[in-house]
Amino acid sequence: MRTAGQEDLPNAICTLNHAESLRRTLESLAAMAVPAGLDWEVVVVNNGCTDHTDEVIATFVGRLPLRREVEPARGLSRARNRAVEAAAGDYMIWTDDDVVVDPGWLDAYVDAIRRHPEAAVFGGPVYPRYEPPVPQWILENEMQLRGVFAYWDIGKEEKPLWDSQMVNYVPCGPNFALRTAEQRRFRYDLQLGMAPGQRRRGEELDVLERVRQSGASGHWIPGARVEHCSRREMQTVRYVASYYRSSGETNAFLWGDSAKSVWLGVPRWLWRQLIEGWLLFHLLRRIAPAKVWVRYLREYNSAWGAICYWWARSRP
Repeated sequence: MRTAGQEDLPNAICTLNHAESLRRTLESLAAMAVPAGLDWEVVVVNNGCTDHTDEVIATFVGRLPLRREVEPARGLSRARNRAVEAAAGDYMIWTDDDVVVDPGWLDAYVDAIRRHPEAAVFGGPVYPRYEPPVPQWILENEMQLRGVFAYWDIGKEEKPLWDSQMVNYVPCGPNFALRTAEQRRFRYDLQLGMAPGQRRRGEELDVLERVRQSGASGHWIPGARVEHCSRREMQTVRYVASYYRSSGETNAFLWGDSAKSVWLGVPRWLWRQLIEGWLLFHLLRRIAPAKVWVRYLREYNSAWGAICYWWARSRP
C-alpha cells in the first residue's frame, strides 16, 4: 500500500441533517491515533443538509485532513457514490455520522491492510451506545435487535469473513473498509438505501455481497472497533417497527417472490404473517416478556413493509 500521498487512505462519511451527531463522530476521529507515515483524509459528503452541518464541518478544518463534498440529490446511495468519485487511494474506510471510533480504529485497519494486501474487504465490530435512560426491553433483547441498533461482533480473533465452507460474515455498514478497485467496480444501487419516497436499506450489504461473489477475500479485524450511537427517539417501539418495515421492503425488493398464490397482488403468506404477527404482538405485549413479543413486532412489520412494496410494484 502506498503511504506517500495525502489521499492514500480516505475515510468516507455521508451525512444528512445530523450536525451534532456528526460533530461527535469528527471529535472521535480528531482524538484518534494516526499511524506513522500515513497521510489520511476524511471525506464528508453533505447530502442536501438544511441544518448547521457545514458550520460543524468548518470547525474541524485544521484539526482533521477534511474534505467536504456535496451531493444535493438526497439518497444514501447517491451520497456514497459521490464519496467514491471524490476519494483516491487503495482502500476506502466507511463509517457513519452517528458513530464514535475507538482510538486505535484507524491503526487496526492500516495494520490489517498492510498484512493482507490480497484482501478486498475488512470489517470490525460495532457496539451500540444508547442515550439514557434506556428502556429495559431493549437491553434485554440486544441480540434480537442487533440489526436495529447495529450490534455486530463475531469474535476476538482475526479470521476470514467468508470461506469455502459457507461461512459468510458480511461486515456491518457503519464500519468496513473496501479496496477502491472493487468499490469503483461495484457502485451503490440507487434503488437501495434510504431516500425520498424510498425506505429501503442494505445498499452497502448489496455491494459487499457482490464483492464476495466476485471471488474477493475479506478479513475480520476485532481491533477496528466503533460504537453506534442511538438517540432517545430511536429507542422506542415505533422506531423499531419502522426499521422492520423498511427491512421487509428491502428484502421483498432483493429477493422477490415466486408464489403462485396471491391476493390483491401480494403473496398470501405475507398476509398470514401480517395478521398473525399483529395479533400475537398486541396480545403478548400485555402478558409476556419482551423477548417473546419483540419477535412478533418484527414479523408483522416486516410483512407490512413487504406488502407495501408489492402493492407499489403492482400499480400501473
